[in-house]
Amino acid sequence: MPGSGSDRRRPARTRLGTVSRRQLALDMVRAREFVSVSDLAAGLGVSIVTARADVMHLAGAGLVRRVRGGAIITRQENREPPFEVRLGTYAQEKAAVGTAAAGLVEPGSAVVLDGGTTCLAVAKALVASPQLEGVTVYTPALSTAMALEAAASRITVVVTGGTVYPKAHTLGGPYSELILERVIGSVAFIGCNGVSDVDGISAATPIDAELKRRLLASAKYRVAVTDASKFVEHGTVRVCQVGEVDLILTSGALESELVDDVTRAGGAVRQV
Repeated sequence: MPGSGSDRRRPARTRLGTVSRRQLALDMVRAREFVSVSDLAAGLGVSIVTARADVMHLAGAGLVRRVRGGAIITRQENREPPFEVRLGTYAQEKAAVGTAAAGLVEPGSAVVLDGGTTCLAVAKALVASPQLEGVTVYTPALSTAMALEAAASRITVVVTGGTVYPKAHTLGGPYSELILERVIGSVAFIGCNGVSDVDGISAATPIDAELKRRLLASAKYRVAVTDASKFVEHGTVRVCQVGEVDLILTSGALESELVDDVTRAGGAVRQV
């Protein structure tokens, strides 16, 4: 329905408090490239002190850069940093998520594993779990497949094929779908660019979002894996609502209010 997106956000702003306000603050900075603290306060209907605290939080997550009197965006909204850049961010948190994710995998099971740096951490944790014998992993990610090669004696890797997306080192498109629509996985792990009770689980591009939907549809148990910073940042395309995955597995500093908001929206969050 026309205007339904804005209608959803308007009441959410009052109900959601911190999470909604910070998302709106980030949207303002993205739209204008520079926003003063006073303009943020006026636009969000909060005090200067609260607006300044929001800027500090967003800056701490690497989403904006603090400058005198306000904030500027650190990168364009639709331009995701290269895989190699993302590999060095929140490495400890991603490793913790990877270990927890590997704990959900049973010997002999079929795993559907997304691309991205957090899912690469899952792959490394699978390699480091010698009890996981007879596992088959279906993945569209070249980096994930290469990491799993170290455990080739007990993990069979099936690359789903398709067109190469260089910045992500991932394959996608109709050739991937030919394999994925025939897979009945035990568990699927997808990465994401954002987690929000309002925007759901989001991705950077429509192509990436569609691939993640295909991955989720290929398994009985569905898990989103992410570091805690993605509860503040959000992508530009919704993959699904938070309640459409069985578990959101995360690690890092995360405000309880953000978890409560996602839980109220039907999401199940586990912090490790």
